[in-house]
Amino acid sequence: MLAAGCSTDNQTPKALNFVYSKALVNDIKKLVTAEVRHFDACDTLANMACDFSTTEAVFIEVNAPETVNDSLELLKHIRTINQAACIYILVTHNKSFNGIHHYLAGADHCIKLPVDPQEKQALLLRTFAESHWATTTHLTLDRTRLLLCSASQKIEISYTEMIIIDALIQAPQHVLSQDSIAKTLDPNIVFYDPRALEKTISRLRTKIKKAYHLELIFSVRTFGYRLRRGTIAQ
Repeated sequence: MLAAGCSTDNQTPKALNFVYSKALVNDIKKLVTAEVRHFDACDTLANMACDFSTTEAVFIEVNAPETVNDSLELLKHIRTINQAACIYILVTHNKSFNGIHHYLAGADHCIKLPVDPQEKQALLLRTFAESHWATTTHLTLDRTRLLLCSASQKIEISYTEMIIIDALIQAPQHVLSQDSIAKTLDPNIVFYDPRALEKTISRLRTKIKKAYHLELIFSVRTFGYRLRRGTIAQ
């Protein structure tokens, strides 16, 4: 059994782990070199009392459909305190799972973990490597000159691409549906071709990845897109 509840000492760890299974604790230990404090996800009240203000990353396990609401409540609570932390939702049950509500509540990564240990480790490693906690990159959106800039490089973007990035920056939790993006591009639009929008965003993602070696815009399956947190200043 993992230790329940939260300590209130002054040495706040960089990451907090709210899980049900010891196996997942060990998986995360292999992945993360920073100090991680582990808590029993069953103790909802104690977990809500944690000090999340300086936490850099949070791992939340969803081990059954019945725990989805608890994970959402914890996620929403964390985001009222800390908008910068990287939050990973780790789904370990074998039922269907849709991460849309978690992304809208502020999750950065929602992944359904495979049973095979090697596949699970590979997926965790890939997700961790893509996160803004593992790789910190700071970009600036120059809306006037249509540039996306880092400290050492800048790339030209189109007006449409600038509008898409800006809309994601301004959106709650940096998540927007395809319909919302289309409306942002043309407020009077009634019908649009989703494939054309997907191609536009795909070209933008490729351009950014080639220049800065990171995924800035992620797909949210059956919904839309989200922006990599903490990368572009508002």
